[in-house]
Amino acid sequence: MRWDQSSQKSGEQGPQGERGPQGETGQPGENSVLAVASFFAFERRFENGKAIPLVTGMADETGQIRLVDETRIQLEQGRYAVWYTVSAVLEKEGYFQVTPSQQGSPRLAYGVYAKTAAPLVTAGGANFLLLTGTEPMVLRLHYNSNVTSRSGAASVMVWKLAE
Repeated sequence: MRWDQSSQKSGEQGPQGERGPQGETGQPGENSVLAVASFFAFERRFENGKAIPLVTGMADETGQIRLVDETRIQLEQGRYAVWYTVSAVLEKEGYFQVTPSQQGSPRLAYGVYAKTAAPLVTAGGANFLLLTGTEPMVLRLHYNSNVTSRSGAASVMVWKLAE
């Protein structure tokens, strides 16, 4: 049958044709996140010059991301995406700086710096970084401040990524 424009009314759709054959199913996709874990601190007094103490929020079932003591997050070899937030009430006007470290080497560019102009004000910030290691590595968050803190809080999310 030949389509005749004069037999088609304006704005009217013609009949639906039959559905064609379905193609082959492709290969299943690869999961880009291989493992995930979270850690946190709540209502803690962070100490100048020390690593932030954490507890496990959600454990990684694969064991590739784990807290080995209250300040060291152990990561098996691979690629990781890390997001973290830190806040604290500073007792006097001042600042704090949090610097992540990988294998003890500070990663200053991925740090958080916060300053207050009055006492008893909450200061905070967030940052993220990507880590790659050919062997197991340790991640820590180091806290430095010129004043005493109270009511500190921190959250750390770690995702192991496919290579």
